[in-house]
Amino acid sequence: MKKFIIDTDVFKMFSELEIGVLSVKNIENSGVDKSSELEKVCRDLYKKLSSMEEKPKEIEDYKMAMKKFKTKKGAKASIDAMSARIAKGNILGSINPVVDIYNIVSLSTLFTCGGEDLDKIQGNMRLCFAKGDEDFIPLGENEVKPPKEGELIYRDDIGAVVRGWLWREADRTKITEDTKNVLLYMELIDKNRKEEFKMAMEKLKNMLEKELNGSCILNIINIENPSCNI
Repeated sequence: MKKFIIDTDVFKMFSELEIGVLSVKNIENSGVDKSSELEKVCRDLYKKLSSMEEKPKEIEDYKMAMKKFKTKKGAKASIDAMSARIAKGNILGSINPVVDIYNIVSLSTLFTCGGEDLDKIQGNMRLCFAKGDEDFIPLGENEVKPPKEGELIYRDDIGAVVRGWLWREADRTKITEDTKNVLLYMELIDKNRKEEFKMAMEKLKNMLEKELNGSCILNIINIENPSCNI
């Protein structure tokens, strides 16, 4: 059975890291329009950001975490990149129901969240430091752009799945309307947000079950329990 694993070395850098892992089976990833809800979440966040002189601490924490390891210059955590676009008045476009749902939850709770087509993950999904020779083609591109040595990445048996930890996903494992089984993961780096984190994961799980008829299994992994089945 496939596993989701956080390598031991990662905890030397992020000892309090927790990852909520959702394995979602038999979804119906079409016919559900989430565009209006996604637009509302973007507008709500725009209002919040416009009223603040500095970035919310939740976003700043992820920004600072990204500075602890090697990655491409300018790489941003997903929530930092999305909020920067929204702060300029942009609305995120709809992609497909699963992606829209996890973006809605991410933007409304300010936790990073990613997702992959589970059937395209080969072997185990692992958060680890890159050797620098991993195969990686960014989402929407066709040129191989491997991670830097020491860069924090998600990877499987074939190559990198996400570069820069929270930054850029691979085209190989992207979620499409034809996707039936999904792997979603949300990262907690501030121990003071544990209750919010659990609520965010439950919200994500409930939306997928109710709106896409998915069968979900939720696990939270950390330094004490660094792996789970997916």
